[in-house]
Amino acid sequence: MDYSGMDPVATLRRYWDRLDYIHFKDIDEAVYGQVMDERIRFFDARAKGVMCPIGRGRIDYASVRALLTELGYGGYITIEQERDPRNTGSI
Repeated sequence: MDYSGMDPVATLRRYWDRLDYIHFKDIDEAVYGQVMDERIRFFDARAKGVMCPIGRGRIDYASVRALLTELGYGGYITIEQERDPRNTGSI
């Protein structure tokens, strides 16, 4: 949601009744600014490191967690620690 310009907390609250599961990623603020300024496509942005470990990026996960607690969410959450597939040999 955040990558496309949507506020995660506001969007989760608005569409709460449609929520089946949640998928978490995080976004490096500096790299995101660069790829947006340069209009870099998503796949290439991943290669530049736009996705970062959860909690190190621009998404306010404390607010997301507070909202999920407030709403009584008890479903699944997947966490994706994304790496550029072109760099998988370095894992």
